[in-house]
Amino acid sequence: MSQTGQTEPEPAASSAFLDSEEISEAFDALSPGNRLKLDAIEKVYLRDTDLSPGDLLHEALCTAIMGDRNCPRDESFMAFIVQTMRSISGHRRAKGRRETADGGASQEMDGAQPAFSAAAATPEQILLDRESEDTVAAIHDCFDGDEEAQMVVLGWSEGYRGAELREFVGVDQAALDYAIKRIRRTMTKRYPDGWKKK
Repeated sequence: MSQTGQTEPEPAASSAFLDSEEISEAFDALSPGNRLKLDAIEKVYLRDTDLSPGDLLHEALCTAIMGDRNCPRDESFMAFIVQTMRSISGHRRAKGRRETADGGASQEMDGAQPAFSAAAATPEQILLDRESEDTVAAIHDCFDGDEEAQMVVLGWSEGYRGAELREFVGVDQAALDYAIKRIRRTMTKRYPDGWKKK
């Protein structure tokens, strides 16, 4: 609240969100393991975009530092950067589809309708059998706020299983099993009659 009666948006924003210097510090403070995770996540989100490796993460950091996207102080910085990369890559894919709309490529893409049948397939089988960024994003969206579950979904989309998946997510087997159980329970609860990409 302003003491003068006139609120200035910048002070309010700076108390609620990280400023550019804090964004840089938060990135520098990421562990080597989390840096590797960001690289792997970027690789997933780069699909069907015109970006090169490293560009997506760089653009996500730039948008945060320039204030185009704000990182709330009470949100995990890692989750914020992942969400920002996902948003940027989604816009790039949409732009690419618009540009190729008259060439038939987008028609082919739109014709593919990955389906999830709760009885017939598990979420990981869908991601392994039908590797589609839209499918990954749609399932990933079901787990906002659950970073472990989101990492498992991304790991499946990269084909990781067993020890590779545990290492990617950064958890032991018990925690991984629990995350997978949450994913299956959420998918079955949200889509009792099966899931279809709209």
